[in-house]
Amino acid sequence: MTQSAEVISVSPDNKEAQVCPIVTEACLSCKEGCARRGSPFAALNPQGLGIKAGDLVRITASQTAEGLQAIFSLLMPALFAVAAFFLANPISRALWQRESAEGFKALCVLIGILFSGSLVMALSRFRIRAAKPIIDKVF
Repeated sequence: MTQSAEVISVSPDNKEAQVCPIVTEACLSCKEGCARRGSPFAALNPQGLGIKAGDLVRITASQTAEGLQAIFSLLMPALFAVAAFFLANPISRALWQRESAEGFKALCVLIGILFSGSLVMALSRFRIRAAKPIIDKVF
């Protein structure tokens, strides 16, 4: 993730800053200058770049944060769906003493995706603290 932002304020030790993202994705094909400001958030300045209020900076997410996001939001639901597909037959045999139909397998896959999505959402809301983005360039 890379995004442009405007610095609102800088901490006294120059290690952290409040920034306001400049949202321009919807304006890529348009030349009317309709970019808007997003909600302010804190970003780290690990390189100690000389930034001040009003500067335009590039914000990036750490590679660790991006990797964890990919694992939790993409890989986990896929694994739960595959596991639910293979568990459909044992569940069907235990409940009805017969092989599962395709519809039941599809239902199990859907339940696996919904369960893992709910689990990811609950973990991200209550347990996992997102790493702060990093300021890596001043324009």
